[in-house]
Amino acid sequence: MLAIKEAKALIDAANIDGIDEVYTANIPRDVQDTTNKTIVLLTDANSKPTLYGSNDFNAMNREIEVQVFYALDPARDPEEIDVDLYKMFVHNNWDLGENHGHTYDPDTHQLTSTFYVYNLKII
Repeated sequence: MLAIKEAKALIDAANIDGIDEVYTANIPRDVQDTTNKTIVLLTDANSKPTLYGSNDFNAMNREIEVQVFYALDPARDPEEIDVDLYKMFVHNNWDLGENHGHTYDPDTHQLTSTFYVYNLKII
């Protein structure tokens, strides 16, 4: 299964308070201008074969980008949502990578957060 699909299933199952929607690859056009919901977008960042042996690889090192677009008036502190996401990934055998912090979207004026998670999938 694609890493982004696995991550979506994990977030959906965790039912993190404050996250309204989770999308993979892109946000549907009819949702792109939504500013009253907190939306998570998962995209593939990197995937490479690793752990070579017997002239073959036996694992994939997978990395995904997690972008959070917070509602303009979030019901919960964005940092609390971030921490819950971080913990959910770590507790499910994902490692935290780079974190680009919080910025404001100049078009929608929403607070956003971007970070990366990765894991090693044995195949």
